[in-house]
Formats: sequence, structure tokens, C-alpha cells
Amino acid sequence: MPDPSALRRSIPALDGIRGLAIVWVVLHNALAGAAAPSSPLLHALLVVANPGWIGVQLFFALSGFLITGGLLDARGTRHYFRDFYARRALRILPLYYMVLLVLLVLLPWLASLGPPYSNQHQAPLWLFTANWAASLPYGFGHFWSLAVEEQFYLIWPLLTYGLPASRMLKACLWIAVGALLLRCVLAAYDVSAWTLYANTACRMDALALGGAGACAVRVAALRQRLLPRLQQLGALAPVVFLVGIPLTHFYAPDGRSGATLGYSLLAFSSAAFVVWAALSDPARVRLAGVLTWAPLRSCGKYSYAMYVFHNLLHKLLGEPWLARTFGAQPPSLVVFGYALALLLVSYLLAVCSYHALELHFLRLKGTFAPRSA
Repeated sequence: MPDPSALRRSIPALDGIRGLAIVWVVLHNALAGAAAPSSPLLHALLVVANPGWIGVQLFFALSGFLITGGLLDARGTRHYFRDFYARRALRILPLYYMVLLVLLVLLPWLASLGPPYSNQHQAPLWLFTANWAASLPYGFGHFWSLAVEEQFYLIWPLLTYGLPASRMLKACLWIAVGALLLRCVLAAYDVSAWTLYANTACRMDALALGGAGACAVRVAALRQRLLPRLQQLGALAPVVFLVGIPLTHFYAPDGRSGATLGYSLLAFSSAAFVVWAALSDPARVRLAGVLTWAPLRSCGKYSYAMYVFHNLLHKLLGEPWLARTFGAQPPSLVVFGYALALLLVSYLLAVCSYHALELHFLRLKGTFAPRSA
């Protein structure tokens, strides 16, 4: 197992988790509403893709693990807050605001666009409050999770600044319990499924449990207890996930059990999976080795831009083209071919975005690397 300082560097298996999550999310959105195909292979793919929104839980758990770990390692450094917020801004904001500027400001100025395009109700996108908005421009609905991440970045350094890893671990566990209790109370009052799904406080358990994992590997006593039990931890994640399937009707987000207990079970299994992947040796553990597969890691490297682009391509270009060409119910084989094409095009656009735009800002992150006081 790497020591905590080694966890500051890139861990190939975590890039693989990013890749797994983004592929799952893209296929889920592309195949949403697809008719059940007659081919057993395509039917199996549809069954796997259907709960692909769970990939967002993986992103949240991974973000909680990495952000919490980085903040704990930076405690006591000069410019603790400045460096963190600057590095996050350089990673997230250039592409994000470039997309908003091009699609919501420049495009309607240059051309007259009809439905389904809309640039109405765009203020929540600029303010990172899309997860609280009642309405957004068409195609931008997936930006709710980026808003959750930004709100998490805003508050989390304030918490980690004053708490060592052992106390931060307890805080993370209590936050995860609080998120479950909050969802249960809101569900009892028939609050909408969208609120339970997108509200930051309601989805803090995945972020917090990922953070708890980062704390655990930085507390020497817990780390020594965890290391010999990595195999059990790796088995626990899928067991919890499978146990939750009948309890939550396959984690249906529009059902009460799925939106309450289900999110917590997914948060725990995602966080356990992330911690296991971070600590396992890919050369000795086969599944950890799979996560280091180069194509999967490459998708992980470009996952941010893939997430930003994929649903915009799907909603603004892909869906209208499918309906215009094949009618309201395109053939199953066409839809599955389209889903793979969307994944490929999203990846290629993300590669171009990374090297043409994002990389120039990422190189500036070294200016804000944590430095000892």
C-alpha cells in the first residue's frame, strides 16, 4: 500500500474508475428510452446501461476521496485556501464557461435557432446552482452534478482546515448519516424525487464517505487494520451493491426506497470500491489491473470534458437526428450504434478540448502547489 504522500500522485486505477464512470453515464443517457431489443447481447447491454446514472455516485465518491486527501495533506501549508480554490478553478472553469459562452451567448447571436435549442433560464448555469433550478436551457440538465461538485469545493476546505484526519473521519461519517436522515424526512413529506436526487445536502453521503476513506488511510492505526483486509473490502463493495438491488427496486431514483436507502448503499459501495482500488496493487490483483487498462484510463483522463459534451451532443444534435431520420421509435440496432458513436465522438471532442484549451490552464496549477509554511 502506498503511504499517504504517495496518494498525492496519480493512481492509475482511479483514472480507470473515472473511465468506467463516464462510459456508464454516457451509455445510460444515450440509451434512455430505448426499446428492449430482441438480441440477447443488446438486451444485456441495455440492462447494464439502464442504471448508468450510478456512475455519478462513483464520481462523487472519487471526488470526496481525492479532494479530502489533498486538503488533509495540505493542512499547515501557506495559502491553503488560495491554492485549493485556484487549482480547482483552473481545472473546472475554463472549459465550463467556454461552453456556456459559445452555446448560450455567441451561437444565438450568430444564427437563428429553433427547438429544441433554448438559451432561456441560463442564470443558474453561470452561478453553479443548476441543481436547485426549476428550469434550465435544453440539454444542460446534466450540469446539476457539476453544481454539486462546486458547492462541495466551496465548503469542504473550511471543514478540513480545522480538523485532523481522525476527527475529520468522524465528521464525514456523521455527514453521511445526516444526508440519509434528511432524505428520509423529505421523502416523508413527499418532496420531489428531483430534489432528493440533485440537492447537494441530499447527495453528500457519497462525497463524505469518499472523504472518510481518505481520512482512514491517513490515520496510522486504521491504515494498519485496513491493509490486511483489502480483499474483504474489495468483496464488500459489490456485495452491498447487490444486496441493495431487491431492497430498492434496482436503485430506482423515483422510488422512495431508492432515493433514501438506495443512495446510501450506493455511496458506501462506491467509496469502498474507490478505497480498495487506491490501495490495491494492480500487478497482484486482477480487477485492479483491469482498471489500469489504457483505454479505460484514457477515458478517465478526459472524463470531465466527455461529461460536459456528451449530453449536449445527445440532446441538441443526436436525438433530433434520430427522430428526423428514423421516427419516434428508432430500431434498436440503430440506437445502440448511435450510443457507441456518441461515446466515441464525446471522447474525441474531449481530447481536442483538453489539448487545445484545458491543458494551458492546467499547467498553471503548479504555481499554486501547496508549500510548507
